[in-house]
Amino acid sequence: TSPMKKIHSLLMLSALTGLIFTSCNKTTTPEIPTNIKVVAWAVGLQDTNSVGMILSTDDAGETWERQGDPAMFTGIDVINVWATDQQNAWIICSENKIFRTMDGGATWIPVQAPAIPGNPGLSGISLIDNTTIWISGDQGTVYYSSNAGNNWTVYDSSFFHSGGMQGILAVTDRIVYVVGHFNSNAGDYGFIARTLNGGKTWDSISLPNNFNRYLWIGVDAVDSNHVVIYGQHGHYTVTHNGGNTWSTPDSVTAGDINALVMLSKDAYWGAFDFDQIFKTFDGGKRWVSQTSAGPLNQFLVGMDTYYSQTALIVGESAGPLRAGKILKTTDGGNHWYLRHSTDSKLWKVAFARIQE
Repeated sequence: TSPMKKIHSLLMLSALTGLIFTSCNKTTTPEIPTNIKVVAWAVGLQDTNSVGMILSTDDAGETWERQGDPAMFTGIDVINVWATDQQNAWIICSENKIFRTMDGGATWIPVQAPAIPGNPGLSGISLIDNTTIWISGDQGTVYYSSNAGNNWTVYDSSFFHSGGMQGILAVTDRIVYVVGHFNSNAGDYGFIARTLNGGKTWDSISLPNNFNRYLWIGVDAVDSNHVVIYGQHGHYTVTHNGGNTWSTPDSVTAGDINALVMLSKDAYWGAFDFDQIFKTFDGGKRWVSQTSAGPLNQFLVGMDTYYSQTALIVGESAGPLRAGKILKTTDGGNHWYLRHSTDSKLWKVAFARIQE
């Protein structure tokens, strides 16, 4: 099974219309001491040799090295990554495959996934710790383990409309959001689900202004009250009261929001289609455009931040070309720099925040 198609249309950059603002000029001091190793992983689809991509850095993204036994990852797309600390990270892949490392990526160990007909591609992963894992994917796939993948609870795919559940986030050990899309008679339709009791029961979330007509890609939160769900055509929805009410703001731009990080309840930073990066400090009243770097005409698909000023973004080439890039900023996005290019469409990136 091929990986879940990222929701976007291959429009030309010149045809794009949207909000264009210049980036704020803010002076900041470096937030990473030079004597600390800051580890991150970036993952992507098969390269020109049909080997799934895993990249690692221990200097906050300045230099990157490839990981993973080529024989183990031949024919596999690596879709997403979650790093719990400098030694422990999990990756999810096409064909319902899961791997983990406990030694900083020197070795990657297969984790037995639950048997699901059709071996769906996986796309969303969220960990509370190294034993509590939530995963989502194609065909309405949502499953959970409380013991590091030794056993899994698989949820009824029909509740998730057997659709593409592209994003998942465990806000706490009890509050979990799943977002994605499914095919209705009228075409694709967005879908949001939530559990408040660790998966014992699930509810679907309806949004005002028919906002679920947009397909959802991901979800982030700073706590159980403040949550942002984001996706197609620059649309997002926000709650500040734990989901009792949801706002439906105007879209940021025409391109999809492929990754969004909440820095605070009012500050969001996102990676978009068409090499676009946007940031807001006031809950979306004004979005500031930032200038990308590296090869243009790429979709920026994954993003993670280290504190408030340092961030990494990964991207993929438009069309069939297998190419990707890693961008880095240390000044809140005033300046972005190309730090790595590869022959793989890169999809996600994750910092390991816990220091040794």
